[in-house]
Amino acid sequence: MKITFICASLEPGRDGVGDYVRRLACEIIKQGHKAEAVALNDPYVALIKKDIQWLHTVGLSVFRLSSSLSMADRYKYLHNRLETFDPDMVSLQYVGFGFNKYGLPIDILLKLRKTLNKRRLHLMLHELWCGMAITAGQKEKILGETQKFFLKTMIKGLKPEAIFTSIEPYQSFLQNIGIKAIVVPIFGNVPANEECNENDWQHLVDETGLSSLVTNPQAWLTLGFFGTTYSCQGLDELLELAALAAKSGGLKLGVIFIGNNRDQHTLDLIKTMPNTTFWQTGALSTGKINRCMQLINIGVVTSPVDGINKSGSALAWMERGIPVLISKADKHYKEGAMAKQGIYQATSVNVILNAYKTKDELVPVNNLKKAAVAYTTCSL
Repeated sequence: MKITFICASLEPGRDGVGDYVRRLACEIIKQGHKAEAVALNDPYVALIKKDIQWLHTVGLSVFRLSSSLSMADRYKYLHNRLETFDPDMVSLQYVGFGFNKYGLPIDILLKLRKTLNKRRLHLMLHELWCGMAITAGQKEKILGETQKFFLKTMIKGLKPEAIFTSIEPYQSFLQNIGIKAIVVPIFGNVPANEECNENDWQHLVDETGLSSLVTNPQAWLTLGFFGTTYSCQGLDELLELAALAAKSGGLKLGVIFIGNNRDQHTLDLIKTMPNTTFWQTGALSTGKINRCMQLINIGVVTSPVDGINKSGSALAWMERGIPVLISKADKHYKEGAMAKQGIYQATSVNVILNAYKTKDELVPVNNLKKAAVAYTTCSL
């Protein structure tokens, strides 16, 4: 099977959907199919860039069209690319704000179906519309209603053969406006099998002061924050319970911020906690991320638990068999089903100690291979 993926941008590490497409397409190629990717609105290139992007030994042909190009030019080049590759299916990876600053990509509605000609179209809805949160302001809600109407109109015009989304709440929202979608969970964008050079790793350990943890990890209860994290209600209490759990277990509490952390509130809070050590790594290569994650006992997730299956940081922990911890304030936690997945809620010292003990017992999540099969069989 031959698939062309269309997304907004394919700048590595700068666009979550672009990273998703790269991993997915390379897995599809590994499974014996053919795939390529087109970025239709890429702000990271000047005009047009043809390239091969690599994951391990698998190369993905990419065709990146600058957001500075006119609509007519972008769709002309897309048409030419489709004629050259001649895919069996085109998969539009949809995030409204990726294609338009208001999340209303009129050009897709007007141009894409004609550009595809009679080719089969698949749609992956990574995001739906804004204004869903109870705390959303009036302007955001009005824009969200407009985006909802646009999405429904766009789908009616594009007539995709199959529609995917990433979590069950999104599936329900779509069903409420008459759109049937299949849930295909996403996967983390950091491959778990990449390694780093031992000298580079030792340099990072020395630079960040991680040696006390690396040389004696069993003496620590180590929490991890990965990527861009944000404070959430109840995070203060979670950290305080973790400190009590460490003391109860005769352990030292350590906290590692892996990647670029912009959450100053959490950092300031940890600085005030007695007998707590923290480390910040800054931006890292994939191999170094993996080595750091091996040191973590529990990953902390600050995004809402009902959307945890589309949280890149949560999936990064779960793909490595590392339990995750969420705040007590999250009202959507379902203990029976979620604890089996290694998702725990910080309600007591005992819960945190139980999570600490499960690290080597959890079966790592692997959504990537399942997703690749779903894409290559969805329109057969």
